Amino acid sequence: MFATSLGAGGGELRPLEPWQAEEFPAHIDRGREFIGRHNRLPDVITDLASSRAYLTSPGSRWPGGSA
Repeated sequence: MFATSLGAGGGELRPLEPWQAEEFPAHIDRGREFIGRHNRLPDVITDLASSRAYLTSPGSRWPGGSA
């Protein structure tokens, strides 16, 4: 429902779900410096607990939300 096609290669861009909380901090860590230039997610996502909290908070899903 919320997926956006990335072209003929079959890739999709879609919101993260709470079941992906374990891999989310690894992605943030990999791009921490770059991501931190544009938003404050690296300050919010620091471990598994904060990842789960962010992905389950309603504010993280909408513009102007928690991050």
